[in-house]
Amino acid sequence: MQKQASDVTIAIIGAGLSGMCAAIKLQEAGFSNYRIYEKADNVGGTWRENTYPGVACDVPSHLYSFSFEPKLDWSKMFSPGGEIQEYCKDVARKYGLYDHTEFGRELVSSAYTNEGWDLTFADGSSTRADFLISGIGGLHVPSYPDIEGQSSFAGASFHSAKWDHNHDLAGKRVAVIGSAASALQLVPKIADKVASIDMYQRTANWVLPREDVSYGEGRKSWFKRLPFLAKLHRLAIYITYEARIPLFRGSKFLRSRAEKRALKHLKAQVADPDLRAKLTPDYPLGCKRILASDSFYPALQKPNVSVVTDGIAKILPNGVETEDGKLREADTIIYATGFKPFTMLEGQVITGAHGRTMQEYLKDGIRAHRTVMVPGFPNYFMLMGPNSGLGHNSIIIIIEAQVQYIINCIEETLKRGAGSIDAKEDVSEAFNRDLQEQLKGTVWHGQCSSWYQDDNGRIFTLWPKGTINFKQALRRLHAEEFQFE
Repeated sequence: MQKQASDVTIAIIGAGLSGMCAAIKLQEAGFSNYRIYEKADNVGGTWRENTYPGVACDVPSHLYSFSFEPKLDWSKMFSPGGEIQEYCKDVARKYGLYDHTEFGRELVSSAYTNEGWDLTFADGSSTRADFLISGIGGLHVPSYPDIEGQSSFAGASFHSAKWDHNHDLAGKRVAVIGSAASALQLVPKIADKVASIDMYQRTANWVLPREDVSYGEGRKSWFKRLPFLAKLHRLAIYITYEARIPLFRGSKFLRSRAEKRALKHLKAQVADPDLRAKLTPDYPLGCKRILASDSFYPALQKPNVSVVTDGIAKILPNGVETEDGKLREADTIIYATGFKPFTMLEGQVITGAHGRTMQEYLKDGIRAHRTVMVPGFPNYFMLMGPNSGLGHNSIIIIIEAQVQYIINCIEETLKRGAGSIDAKEDVSEAFNRDLQEQLKGTVWHGQCSSWYQDDNGRIFTLWPKGTINFKQALRRLHAEEFQFE
């Protein structure tokens, strides 16, 4: 007898934006028998975890929110993290996701047997589901640098993603290790309360003007009275950001214009030529993540802030010693060093249909079929999986496209009266070879070292083209690419 949507059991791992989107769209498609398993105590994912001073999104809020659930009263163009987290909680309440979510459930192993997945959690409990959707994302495990003597430090030390709110920074000598996205946000926020900051920079970053603006009460009122105005505003932001994709795909004209704008911003805000030289990148704009701030450069010129470009030799109990032999004393170390890329497998073992683990499959390169499925792992789907990241636009667009594709896969499986769907390995390998070919010639390919690449220079994080192309690639299910059993 053919199963109906309401008969199918679906497990979603993670209650961040991707897991929430999957749950909402499954509900709308009639799949009511689902559970979300979340290791923490609330929804929100990234925005629940990252609470450091100044945390905010670098994509405009009206675009960094679900297309089907707009928030019409965002406070600013680039809203702070706390406001995004409140949005996540509001969405979860509106769609009844809390009733379907089990918190404190950290998945440690999953194994495919008899057309379903057996799941085991850290607390010893277990469950089973017909389909498994991983919504834990590719950037959620903090990355710490490997520096000699880290454990010997006598003061407080913590990662920006694990901010210690009980530690009072007032009057402290602070070492900020890292100079990219999180440092750019937190340094200006703490500079006036600490005794000093030494920011350790390994590589300069391209920084564009932030141009953040607040939404006044009048504008928010118009958005609420006439929601189509908010839709037009979102569309205008989307078109502006999508138009940047040629910059990453070899347009010398656009890259030159963007680099000139960034260098003009640097020159306008930093008077000291020596400091400007330290802060000037030596690689093409876009090769690493592009940053935006109006307060970062001014903060670096405060009398109690120093930019240190000498390499770190080791950490001592009372501070940081650089390769020139100089000790810079510190009471607190903040690691603003980002996340380990593609850590969806961190702390768990995923075993497929023939006993092969996901770790074994990915040894030959982190890859997936159409960014969501892996051959040999039937009924298993990933959100924000390999090559689904973006360098130019909102990841929400990607998530929504992937969720609809996954629902199409499940519906096709039921339509055929099958118990499982699995990507064909030869088709998947061909898809990924083509993907890597498309990535050649982009600014990310071979022009600098970044977390976009693996140790062999293979780009496993980014989609090679724009979001329109991504949605086209996932718009229709090509049944011949799969095995149904």
